Amino acid sequence: MITDDEVFPRLFSLIRQMHNLSKRNVKHSGMFLGRGRIIHILAMRDQPLSQRELADMANIKPGSLTEVLERLERDDLIKRERLANDRRVIHVRLTAKGRKAYQKLVEERHEFGNHLLEEIDQEDLARFVKVVNMMDKNLHRYYGDRLPKEGKGERFDQNC
Repeated sequence: MITDDEVFPRLFSLIRQMHNLSKRNVKHSGMFLGRGRIIHILAMRDQPLSQRELADMANIKPGSLTEVLERLERDDLIKRERLANDRRVIHVRLTAKGRKAYQKLVEERHEFGNHLLEEIDQEDLARFVKVVNMMDKNLHRYYGDRLPKEGKGERFDQNC
């Protein structure tokens, strides 16, 4: 019988290795933490977002978001524009260069996923997803009241 003493150390180790690798890759690609998330949120919208909406969706404090947006704008990945009818509101949109950066992030994520899942058949993957979903259900059943509340933004998305 496999116990939690066997499952969780392996699972945590794998997640830690993936996280450390992603941080290392971020340094190589010139991306910094938070940048990919902002680019992803903007790429998923056909229209600009206000800085307030973007902060809520990314679950980032407005002051922290401003720093990230300054870097993104300096790198010509986003454009910020004040609304003509309300100068207090600043809308943010991706530039063409920002859309290309997003496509590169998506491609890198898919390549990473393909490498990680190589030689794992669909039946095993389906079982794995089923088990993870069951664990998520149990986590919420037994510890849901202790879990941090998610922001107004989206849940984790694999593209960022």
